[in-house]
Amino acid sequence: MSKIIFWDLGYGGSAEVAAAFSVQAGLHDKYHLLLMNYGYSGTGVEEGFLTRNRELDRDLRLPVQDYGMEALMRLAESGRLYQANMMDYTYPLLQGRLDLADGMQTNSDPRDPAYFQHLEAILNMAERYYDIIVTQVSGLESILMDSLREDDILIAVLRQNRVELDTFFKLVDVSDAGRGNKPMALVIPHYDAASKWSLQNIKRRYNCEAPMIGIPYHTEFNDAWNGQDIIGFFRRYRLLKGRGYEREQFLFSCKELARLALTGTVRSKTSAIDDKMKGA
Repeated sequence: MSKIIFWDLGYGGSAEVAAAFSVQAGLHDKYHLLLMNYGYSGTGVEEGFLTRNRELDRDLRLPVQDYGMEALMRLAESGRLYQANMMDYTYPLLQGRLDLADGMQTNSDPRDPAYFQHLEAILNMAERYYDIIVTQVSGLESILMDSLREDDILIAVLRQNRVELDTFFKLVDVSDAGRGNKPMALVIPHYDAASKWSLQNIKRRYNCEAPMIGIPYHTEFNDAWNGQDIIGFFRRYRLLKGRGYEREQFLFSCKELARLALTGTVRSKTSAIDDKMKGA
């Protein structure tokens, strides 16, 4: 099992990228993925999906969430979480390919040692059932970054913004090169190829050797995200080619991201930022 974490500095973007990657990989690759939401139910990576369970909850006014991270946390706390019942508490977005573990409805303090203990138990059980776990964290000092494992794949999500890029590369430069929590790739969503802050210029300015992918803004994907239908978006254009330059550029970038991240899951545990892979 591999875990892929999409991380932004607090300015957003990682949720959309993580969700788009998960659907792209679920549709085109032979992996069984679990998309986990560490945040609140209905926010973050969940925003682009309309799940059947949430609709039922609204209709039935259920007082306790019996699926997703909240249910998994309760099972981990009581010692009743097993491999056999793991999938009973996740929702299939793509049958047999991509499941979702919804976020919490109740307030939980991530600094509580018990939180990490229960989260670790969930991850240990999930790795027995799923090929890949995908999640997203936001914030420069996110406490959840402390739970990264040596073989986790960390992908940074950044804007074309000088201050944000300066902050990120200063943080990377002072990190221990031997640690496994260094980003193996950088992703820039809403990428503007005509900007002076192009991928090539960013790599040159910051002497960055890590792979870098720009995902251009696409109105139809943004509408699909707000309409909770990104699965429908990727399914509609799964095989179409040459039907619009902007859409093709967006889909090509998503495919490149999936290829890069999935390649990283079968690499050794050494920090991928030190590899000789060449970015765009």
